[in-house]
Amino acid sequence: MIQDDIINELQYIPEAKLIELYDLIHYFRLGLSSEAVKQSSQEEDFGIDKTMCLNTLKKIKQGDFSGFSEIDDVDAHIQNLRNEIS
Repeated sequence: MIQDDIINELQYIPEAKLIELYDLIHYFRLGLSSEAVKQSSQEEDFGIDKTMCLNTLKKIKQGDFSGFSEIDDVDAHIQNLRNEIS
C-alpha cells in the first residue's frame, strides 16, 4: 500500500527536515479539503432540482406552457438554441 511506502521512506529523511515535510503534507491536505468544499458548493449552485424538472416536463406533456410566457414560439426558440450551439 502506498501509505506504507511513504511511512517507510520517512526513515531516511533527516529529523531536521521532517518539519518541512510535515508542513508540506499538512497544507497539501488542507488544500484538498478546501477544493472538496468549493466543488460541493459549486455542485449545489448548479444542481438540478429534479422535482421541478419533473413537474415542468409533466406540464409540457399536458400542453401547459403557462410558465414559459417569455418564449412566444417554442419551435423557433429551440432552433435558435441549436444554431447557437453549432
